[in-house]
Amino acid sequence: MDWETYKWQGKRLGGVGEVMKDGVYKCGYCRSTGFTPRTKCKCSVCRGEGENHIEGSVVRCAFCQGSGVGHSGSTVTCTSCKGKGVVLVKEPVEVCSKCRGTGRSSSQLSCLDCRGKGVVEVKAKKAEF
Repeated sequence: MDWETYKWQGKRLGGVGEVMKDGVYKCGYCRSTGFTPRTKCKCSVCRGEGENHIEGSVVRCAFCQGSGVGHSGSTVTCTSCKGKGVVLVKEPVEVCSKCRGTGRSSSQLSCLDCRGKGVVEVKAKKAEF
């Protein structure tokens, strides 16, 4: 299965497993306001800019669904994406078979196979002679 690159224009992040390569993404933790959700202090994730600059291929964080928050109603940043809402990946990728793309294990902790990303790198098959 090949994944298409999603052209993100600030409206929404891609779905689970959709690879994005734009380089500038809205901050998931502060929702691009530049201030933390409850305390209204300068956002420590984006340093008050409201956006994160990330070079390389990324996917939306499956553990927090791109929100940057570890648990709903919490002020703690997501442990998988560190509050950015997106995580770096090496292509090609496929949906994690252990968590089925949710980024969570059965105990609601992050999946040990994909580390909360929802995708894993496709391993190249060794050629046999």
